[in-house]
Amino acid sequence: MDELIKKYVHQNWDDISEYRDEKYYFVQASDDVEKIFSEVQYQLEAEIPEELKSFYKSCGCGFLWFNLKQKKGLYRVLSPEEILDLYFEPDQEEIPDDFITYRQNAWENLENNKLLAFCLFGEEDSLLYIGVEDGAIYYLSPARKIADSLSNFLELLDQEVDYFIK
Repeated sequence: MDELIKKYVHQNWDDISEYRDEKYYFVQASDDVEKIFSEVQYQLEAEIPEELKSFYKSCGCGFLWFNLKQKKGLYRVLSPEEILDLYFEPDQEEIPDDFITYRQNAWENLENNKLLAFCLFGEEDSLLYIGVEDGAIYYLSPARKIADSLSNFLELLDQEVDYFIK
């Protein structure tokens, strides 16, 4: 998988303008990613699938199909820290709650279906999930399996953006 996802990471962001037409806009995960994985697993009582861990370590987080105008959603792969923010309300009232419209469905899918949200797709509750037990990718619910794995999802997305909402 590492070779597959290396193309998604830009190594030099000194002049971001040269990447304006790129499909991918990713930033590396923090150096403490293992510690954050442990915290996510502890807080959510769910194992992070190995393929997602590998993706974060090799690629990080950010946007898929960043500048493609005809795409339907935003494809924002959340950082491990943002995954916790998605599932838990902010402790302080003055902190804006960016995930309030996503949270209920994220919890329901995690608790009832063992699906971990990892990517925002569109408005309200449009999330992409990875199966904690099977590693498959799902759109909105367990009824909408869109890929057998994260690498399969990326390959399909490379072939046709928004392929799963037709």
